[in-house]
Amino acid sequence: MAAEGETLRALLTFAVGVAVGYISQRYAVCFISPLKRLLLLPQLVYYQIKASLREFLDESVYPGAVVGSFAAFLCLRALGYNLGQPHLRVGGVVAGFVGAVLFGYVSAAAGGCPLHMHWKAGEGDKKTWSYLLGFYLGIIYFYLFLKDLVVELAP
Repeated sequence: MAAEGETLRALLTFAVGVAVGYISQRYAVCFISPLKRLLLLPQLVYYQIKASLREFLDESVYPGAVVGSFAAFLCLRALGYNLGQPHLRVGGVVAGFVGAVLFGYVSAAAGGCPLHMHWKAGEGDKKTWSYLLGFYLGIIYFYLFLKDLVVELAP
């Protein structure tokens, strides 16, 4: 009976992964690229100021990100998730902010977010293969050597 549950969970995980991969590759979903274009191309800023709000929203990923974040908020609220997060102290907030800034900087320097890099690697871009190799080696290194240290130092 337990093996059936594990098999079903594995198949569902695979199906969700295939669906997310297909959607992200088909629609070129990336959350870093629009911000990178906005910051690095001043003429794009001029275009966006001159263009109507509808044109900007049609070309941007951000409306979908805002709607998705709001939907996730409503789902978590409906499930009874504690949105106050009393366990998160000031040290955790600062560490989270520094981690987010570092992650955003590295993603922008690499040319896109990890989701973008995954579908680019699936299309055969060899530079993104090396990025993902380092990405996964970094995850393994953190899990094997740094996780206990971070848990020990966390407030």
